[in-house]
Amino acid sequence: MSARVSAVLCVAIAGLGGCTGGGSGASLAEPESMALPPIKVDLPPPPSFAASDVPEKYPDGTYTVRGVRKQRAVTLGKDVKVRGYLLEVYVCPVCPKGQTCKLCDQPHFFLGDKPETKKEKALMVVDYLLPKAKPPALTVGKQYDIDGSFSINSPTGFGASDGLIVFGKMKDDKGVEFLSQAQLLEKKALAGQAMEAAAAAKKAALKKN
Repeated sequence: MSARVSAVLCVAIAGLGGCTGGGSGASLAEPESMALPPIKVDLPPPPSFAASDVPEKYPDGTYTVRGVRKQRAVTLGKDVKVRGYLLEVYVCPVCPKGQTCKLCDQPHFFLGDKPETKKEKALMVVDYLLPKAKPPALTVGKQYDIDGSFSINSPTGFGASDGLIVFGKMKDDKGVEFLSQAQLLEKKALAGQAMEAAAAAKKAALKKN
């Protein structure tokens, strides 16, 4: 009787997974393991750590914005010539009639090594124009050479931790040399001294005759 019961149970279990030989019990079949295909990761190329394509100086010795900053151990507090693209010229906002507005900043503009340089990376050029004075003829996007002093602070209160240019002179779109107020005063003083020297020489020559 027990043999028949075992046989019936074995047949029933066979439908679920089979019966092991010898009547030791039944086990469920395990699925075969399958090898997964390799995962392909599509990552962007790593950033380039190559040196900047902007030189520190041009062949004629004029500094780039990058160069005058990188060589600050040499350039800070010195007169330099910098070449860059004009990115933006500060314009005093118009104060609506009948309102009291804050004072405008002193005139200044920004230079970059490339026309698309962001303003936060630009070099500020300050003290180039007195309020209400006639500005030079300039074009945004054009490259200019600026002579001036590379400093952290300017006499009029501008400051930049990575340096700024206190304007000295430049040539505008018309090829006219535009001088800072300090340069103009110095030029007039030199002209006055030359005239005085010429007058003194003329007077001395007349005495001899």
